[in-house]
Formats: sequence, C-alpha cells, structure tokens
Amino acid sequence: MRKFAGTGHLIRFILRRDRIRMTVWTAALVGTLAMTIPTLDEMFQTPEQRLGRAAVMETPTGIVFGGPGYGLDSYGLGAMIANELTMSLLVALAIMSILHVVRHTRAEEESGRAELLRANVMGSSAQMTAALATNAVVNAVIGALSTLCLVAGGLDRPDSVAYGLGLALAGITFGAIAAVCAQVSEHSRGASGLAFLVVGVLFMFRVVGDIAERGGSAPSWFSPFAWTQQTRIYDDLRWWPLALYAVVIVVLFATAFTLAGRRDLGAGLVAARPGPADASPLLNGVFAVHLRQQRTSIVAWAVAVFLFALSFGTLISEIDVMIEQNPELVVTMGLDAENMSNAFLGMLMLYIVMATAAFAMLSVLRVRAEESAGRAELTLSAAVGRIRWLGSAVLVSTIAAVVMTLLGGVGMGLGAGIATDDYGWVATVLEGSAAQLPVVLLFIGLTTLAVGVAPRLVGLVWAWFGYGLTMTIFGRMLDLPDWMIDLGPFGIVSQLPLEEFDAVPFLAVLGAAAAAGAVGLGGFRRRDLATV
Repeated sequence: MRKFAGTGHLIRFILRRDRIRMTVWTAALVGTLAMTIPTLDEMFQTPEQRLGRAAVMETPTGIVFGGPGYGLDSYGLGAMIANELTMSLLVALAIMSILHVVRHTRAEEESGRAELLRANVMGSSAQMTAALATNAVVNAVIGALSTLCLVAGGLDRPDSVAYGLGLALAGITFGAIAAVCAQVSEHSRGASGLAFLVVGVLFMFRVVGDIAERGGSAPSWFSPFAWTQQTRIYDDLRWWPLALYAVVIVVLFATAFTLAGRRDLGAGLVAARPGPADASPLLNGVFAVHLRQQRTSIVAWAVAVFLFALSFGTLISEIDVMIEQNPELVVTMGLDAENMSNAFLGMLMLYIVMATAAFAMLSVLRVRAEESAGRAELTLSAAVGRIRWLGSAVLVSTIAAVVMTLLGGVGMGLGAGIATDDYGWVATVLEGSAAQLPVVLLFIGLTTLAVGVAPRLVGLVWAWFGYGLTMTIFGRMLDLPDWMIDLGPFGIVSQLPLEEFDAVPFLAVLGAAAAAGAVGLGGFRRRDLATV
C-alpha cells in the first residue's frame, strides 16, 4: 500500500488545481449536447426532412463524421443525436483525457515536481492513480449530465443512460491509453503525440470498418470510438458492447502500472537518442530550432486540415438535396438560397479557419511551455535577444498557419471539384481561404500580445475564440440577435465566394493583428521570465 500513499491528497489537489479547466470542458461538452437536442428537433420536424438528413449520413462523409448508421431507416431525434454528435463528443473527450493524464503524470516528472513529491511520503504510484482517478471523475460527471440532458429532451431513458455511460467509459479508456504512452517517452510532448497517434489510428479503424459495411465490420470492433454506437442506442439497445470498455480499461491500467515499475523516475522506456556531435546547418539559428520543434505537429495538423477540407468539399453535391427536402435549412444555417453552393462552401471554410486559428494559438503558446520548463531562460542567457526568440516562434506559427489555411482552401476546392467534375472550384475556394487569413493572423497577434504582456490573459483569447465558434455554429440555429453573432471573430472579413471582397475590414483586421503582435514582442522584452 505504500506505493499508493498520498493518493487521496493528490486527488484533492488535482481537483482544486484543475477546477476551472474541468468546469470549462464539462460546460462546453454538455452545453453542446444540451443545445443540439432542441436545435435538431426544430430543424428536422417532419419524417421527410429527417429521412433526407439520414440520406446524408449514409454518404461516405456522413459515415466518417457520424458512425455506423443505426436508426437511419426511421430517423428519430435520438438516432440523430447518436449519428451526428457522438463522434464529436468522443474526439473532444479523447483530447481532454489525454491532456489531463499526461499533464499530471509525465509533465510533472519532466518539470521535476514529481521528484520533490516522492522525496516526501508520496508513494511511487500515487501520481498516476490520482491522474486516472480524476480523469474518471470528470468523465463520469460529463456522462451523467449528458444522460440528464437527453432524458430532459424527452428521449428514452435506458438508451440515454447507455449513451452517457458510453461517453464516460470511452473518456476513461482514452485516459488509460495516455497513461501507457506516458511510460514510453521521457517528454510530455512525446507522450501526448504518441497518445494522439494511437487514438488517431483507432479512429481510422472505426472509419474503415463502418465504411466497409453499414452497421460496422470487423475493424470497427478494434476501436473504442465504435463501442458506444455499437450499443445501437435509440434503435435496438444492447448493453454488452460497453463491457469491452471495462475489459480494455483494466488491461491498460495494469499495463501502465507495470511499465511504470520498470523505469526510473523521469526516464522513459524508450531512451532519447543522443544527438550528433555537430549540428545540422538547418539548426543554425533560433528560427530553425522553433521550426524543428514544431515540425511534427505542423505536418500532422496540415494533413488533418487538408483531409477534412477535402471531405467537406465533397458535401457540395448533397446540399441541393438537403435544401430541397428541408427548405428551412436556408434560414437556420444562414445560407443564401440564390447562391447555395457558394454559401455552403463559404460556411464550411469558417471551420477550416477555426481549426487553423486553434493550431496557430497552440503553436505560439509553445514558447510559454519552453519558458515554464526553464529552457527559454537557458537560450536567452546566450547571445539571443528576447524579441528575436519570441519573434522567430511567432514567424514559424504564422508561416505554418498561412500555408495550412491555403491548403484547406485547395483541399475543399478539390473535393468540390471531384463531386461536381468542375475543378474551377479550386481557384474559387482558394480565394475564399485567402480572404480569411487576417482572422487567423489576428489570433496569432492576440496570443503573442498575451504571452508578451500578461500570460494569464491567454484564457481571454481562448474565450473569444470559443464564443466565436459557438456563435458560428449555433447563432443562426438558435435565432440569436445579429449583434451577438457579430461580436464573434469569424464574420468580420468578407466571406468569399458568397460575398464581394471588402478591403476595409481585411486591412483593419490585418493591422490589428500586426499591432497586437508588435505590442506583445515589446512587452516580452520588459517583463520578467518565469523561472524554475
């Protein structure tokens, strides 16, 4: 039992330390579900409208973002929730659980705080147990509140309980995967990357299995993403697929604790290779170092953005059918009935812009992680100026975000071209993505401003991003006032190809981004560095 000494204290400490983070995640996920239930119910009221929607979910794109397609023959509200929202919630739970477990295990070892704790009366397994326990708590709360939302929305109670239980068990499973990956790498960045890679592979197993056969095939059963929907909620409920989560969780927990006992504190099972005696010319300079540190995440995000944009573009062939069967979509989605294809692609482009803006903010915030770990202090103690160091990181983020946004435009245009056999869409959508670049750059500038002047204010940038995302997705659907929607960042510049290009907001946002970045660089030169 000495291995687990102090676990209770750590659990209470983590719950207090992450109370805001956990609350935000819970409110965002449960709030999304709570808002989606009445929205879908109002948007698709007649059987014809719902069957039209079900036809979209039977397309390859619908299967990728939806699921195996249970309940499509009599598409009720419950089946719509299961097919159209489950994957989004599971992906969000995977991200939350991986970040949480790695943050409280490998990141604590990397920072040296774990060594300080173990020098006292803390057991060797206390930290991982506390991380997994708190991850289970937050997932259980999300699952329970999701069940209450579904029952309050008038959906069948046993199916709602199965849905909430499936979400919670899936989140715990993703956390257990992260715990195993945290034993492999000696860096938190490597552990997170490996866990996301594993989860990505498991997601692809679900996609391949569900596309091969309606209802899922053999590859689907290798993926935790599939098991919640394989309970056939709101169609023909069966509970036994949820038992797969319990088995896998027990195996992963046992594996993680066994591997943790076979390595030294602060070390990984795979030791980092020593670098060459002489640095490559590509590492000559601060910019090259920042680029090398981020090259893996840049490539991964770029590939993901391109593939998502490509699949979004193929949906253009379905939009006319959807609108014909449900004309109210024109209003609820804020589309232009006279120019439907352009409006639809313009709306989808905003999702690409959101993704690249999120990447850009995370990319800039890596300098904050370098600072907190003490590596920035070491670099800046040499002949490297502060503005040059932070400016190089911002430049890497800017170049990557610009390329990624344009790549999204090319991917979406290519997808539309494949679907319509008109490859003129590539140039049209690429132009639309270029028109949105100031918005992405604005978030880079604001994040730089927060990092340079007051790092604690980074949360405000994320809050505005989240507000804009919510208004873009739900503003029209919930019939919110225009002024509330206009306060978001994603409608400031012209939305090509739907609207004519307007240079005034384009240049204004570009100037605001440059000004915020400049102030951030200047502020970083004067403020104190965080030290370890």
